[in-house]
Amino acid sequence: MTAWQPTRRDLKKFTRDVLDHPGKTYYSVLDVVQPWGDTRMYQEITFKPSRLWGATWGHHGIEGVLSLYGPITDVKPDVRPLFDGGGKQHAPDTTVSQPAKKRTLARR
Repeated sequence: MTAWQPTRRDLKKFTRDVLDHPGKTYYSVLDVVQPWGDTRMYQEITFKPSRLWGATWGHHGIEGVLSLYGPITDVKPDVRPLFDGGGKQHAPDTTVSQPAKKRTLARR
Protein backbone atom coordinates (compact mmCIF):
# COMPACT_ATOMS: atom_id res chain seq x y z
CA MET A 1 0.00 0.00 0.00
CA THR A 2 1.32 3.36 -1.01
CA ALA A 3 -0.18 6.66 0.11
CA TRP A 4 0.73 10.08 -1.21
CA GLN A 5 0.18 13.29 0.77
CA PRO A 6 -0.24 16.70 -0.92
CA THR A 7 3.40 17.73 -0.44
CA ARG A 8 6.15 18.54 -2.96
CA ARG A 9 8.11 15.38 -2.23
CA ASP A 10 5.08 13.13 -2.60
CA LEU A 11 4.00 15.03 -5.73
CA LYS A 12 7.21 13.95 -7.48
CA LYS A 13 6.72 10.34 -6.37
CA PHE A 14 3.04 10.37 -7.33
CA THR A 15 3.77 11.88 -10.75
CA ARG A 16 6.40 9.24 -11.43
CA ASP A 17 4.00 6.46 -10.39
CA VAL A 18 1.15 7.80 -12.57
CA LEU A 19 3.39 8.14 -15.63
CA ASP A 20 4.97 4.69 -15.13
CA HIS A 21 1.59 2.91 -14.71
CA PRO A 22 -0.96 4.30 -17.20
CA GLY A 23 -4.54 3.21 -16.49
CA LYS A 24 -3.87 2.39 -12.83
CA THR A 25 -6.73 3.22 -10.44
CA TYR A 26 -6.08 5.38 -7.39
CA TYR A 27 -8.45 6.08 -4.48
CA SER A 28 -9.22 9.15 -2.40
CA VAL A 29 -11.25 9.02 0.83
CA LEU A 30 -13.64 11.94 1.36
CA ASP A 31 -15.82 13.09 4.25
CA VAL A 32 -19.29 13.53 2.76
CA VAL A 33 -21.76 15.72 4.65
CA GLN A 34 -25.22 14.16 4.86
CA PRO A 35 -28.32 15.38 6.71
CA TRP A 36 -28.17 12.32 9.00
CA GLY A 37 -24.44 12.65 9.72
CA ASP A 38 -21.06 12.74 8.02
CA THR A 39 -20.00 9.66 6.09
CA ARG A 40 -16.62 8.55 4.77
CA MET A 41 -16.67 7.43 1.13
CA TYR A 42 -14.02 6.77 -1.48
CA GLN A 43 -13.63 8.07 -5.01
CA GLU A 44 -11.89 6.23 -7.84
CA ILE A 45 -9.33 8.15 -9.89
CA THR A 46 -8.02 6.77 -13.19
CA PHE A 47 -5.73 8.97 -15.26
CA LYS A 48 -5.73 9.17 -19.05
CA PRO A 49 -2.50 9.99 -20.92
CA SER A 50 -2.09 13.61 -22.04
CA ARG A 51 0.63 15.12 -24.20
CA LEU A 52 0.53 18.45 -22.39
CA TRP A 53 0.33 17.47 -18.69
CA GLY A 54 1.50 13.87 -18.70
CA ALA A 55 -1.86 12.55 -17.53
CA THR A 56 -5.28 13.98 -16.70
CA TRP A 57 -8.34 12.95 -14.75
CA GLY A 58 -11.29 14.92 -16.11
CA HIS A 59 -9.95 18.45 -16.39
CA HIS A 60 -7.43 18.03 -13.54
CA GLY A 61 -3.76 17.32 -13.99
CA ILE A 62 -1.70 15.16 -11.64
CA GLU A 63 -0.76 18.03 -9.33
CA GLY A 64 -4.35 19.29 -9.14
CA VAL A 65 -5.71 15.88 -8.22
CA LEU A 66 -3.18 15.41 -5.44
CA SER A 67 -3.71 18.90 -4.02
CA LEU A 68 -7.54 18.79 -4.18
CA TYR A 69 -8.28 15.16 -3.31
CA GLY A 70 -5.16 14.07 -1.37
CA PRO A 71 -4.11 11.97 0.43
CA ILE A 72 -4.35 9.39 -2.35
CA THR A 73 -3.72 5.66 -2.10
CA ASP A 74 -3.52 2.77 -4.54
CA VAL A 75 -5.40 0.29 -2.32
CA LYS A 76 -9.21 0.21 -2.30
CA PRO A 77 -10.48 1.39 1.13
CA ASP A 78 -13.12 -0.44 3.17
CA VAL A 79 -15.81 2.24 2.83
CA ARG A 80 -18.68 2.78 0.38
CA PRO A 81 -17.96 4.30 -3.03
CA LEU A 82 -18.99 7.90 -3.58
CA PHE A 83 -20.97 7.31 -6.80
CA ASP A 84 -22.64 3.94 -6.29
CA GLY A 85 -26.15 2.97 -7.29
CA GLY A 86 -27.19 2.56 -3.69
CA GLY A 87 -30.66 1.30 -4.47
CA LYS A 88 -33.68 2.97 -2.91
CA GLN A 89 -32.88 5.37 -0.12
CA HIS A 90 -36.37 5.45 1.35
CA ALA A 91 -39.06 2.82 1.62
CA PRO A 92 -42.12 3.48 -0.57
CA ASP A 93 -45.10 5.16 1.05
CA THR A 94 -47.67 2.41 1.55
CA THR A 95 -50.43 4.61 2.99
CA VAL A 96 -53.37 5.18 0.69
CA SER A 97 -53.95 8.84 0.04
CA GLN A 98 -57.19 10.51 -0.90
CA PRO A 99 -57.78 10.79 -4.64
CA ALA A 100 -56.94 14.22 -5.95
CA LYS A 101 -59.86 16.55 -6.63
CA LYS A 102 -60.47 17.31 -10.23
CA ARG A 103 -59.27 20.80 -10.94
CA THR A 104 -61.42 23.18 -12.93
CA LEU A 105 -60.51 26.43 -14.55
CA ALA A 106 -61.46 29.49 -12.55
CA ARG A 107 -64.11 31.79 -13.95
CA ARG A 108 -64.00 35.53 -13.96
